[in-house]
Amino acid sequence: MAKYSLSRVHNFLEAFDGDEIHVGIDVHKLSYSVAVRRADGACETWVAPAKPYDLVHALLELGQPIKRVVYESGPTGFGLCRAVGEAGIDCWVVAPSKIPRPVIAGAKTDQLDCIKLAEYAAKGLLKPIAIPTVQEEGERSMIRRRMQVVDRIRCTKRRIKSLLLYVGVEEPPGLVQWSKKGIDALSVLQLDPTTKLTLDSLLRELSYQKAELEEVGSILRLIMLERHEEPMKRLCTIPGVGPTVATTFLLEIFRPERFQRQEELASYLGLAPTVRQRGNYTSRSRLVPVGQKRLRSLLVEATWIWQSKEPKVKAYYNKLVAKTGVSQKAIIAIARRLAILLWHLSLSHRTA
Repeated sequence: MAKYSLSRVHNFLEAFDGDEIHVGIDVHKLSYSVAVRRADGACETWVAPAKPYDLVHALLELGQPIKRVVYESGPTGFGLCRAVGEAGIDCWVVAPSKIPRPVIAGAKTDQLDCIKLAEYAAKGLLKPIAIPTVQEEGERSMIRRRMQVVDRIRCTKRRIKSLLLYVGVEEPPGLVQWSKKGIDALSVLQLDPTTKLTLDSLLRELSYQKAELEEVGSILRLIMLERHEEPMKRLCTIPGVGPTVATTFLLEIFRPERFQRQEELASYLGLAPTVRQRGNYTSRSRLVPVGQKRLRSLLVEATWIWQSKEPKVKAYYNKLVAKTGVSQKAIIAIARRLAILLWHLSLSHRTA
């Protein structure tokens, strides 16, 4: 048993023996703040070490039927949810952005947070996010690793250009596309010896990152070939959708059947405009800045190619531009259609 005592919680629940309870947990790296809510709305809290199976054992020792355990998604992942689920207890992980917040800011502590989670769960104010399996989580971490490496390559390139600008050296030809000729020209630039050492260090870093990107890419290609070959082939039949877009879409969505409607998918990707209504007037406003930021960016890039190669899509794009006068709005609307098409293709056995 853990170092803490649950006798106070047992006494708290004694008068409501047999009634279902709700449990809210504020999860941190080293500790869990746990709140138990009785049927009458009263709550009792305690702090436990961040050990999922020890906490599950403590919850089972309470001897009360548990309606639901709830905690916020975050850097601690889904290990606690899986441990609770293995014990036969319903567990929800909720997105922090979807939790009701007070209009006026008030006190905020771990104890208050876990109590609010338990209360919101009891009142039906929360919605769970989808929990990937261990395998799906591993595949998704690999595609996100690729994104990290790509970001670092871009950052290193910016640092090289910034260094040249700072020391007043003109960029050699070829750095616009970062061709091999351009990179080779960097290595023979005439610079101050110490500055040259800095540039050489950045070039070594860039070379390592490119090799790492190729290694990660080969692993992803193997994963897709073994587990997602057919849906990937279907997605790549759309002009503008290549292996990178298809791989990212399949691994980030991970279970396309979990979306019941296309509006849910658009909202998940951050491609659904907000709706504002006043009286009989309804308007669509800006996109909500949530969802899969990198996947959304890739879909927009693919959409530009799609509309340039498909006459029907191009015609629809021109119609939207004529109507709104803003090309960005038009391309986002078409990107939403592209995402929905990819979703349908991932669920079916047909091609575009």
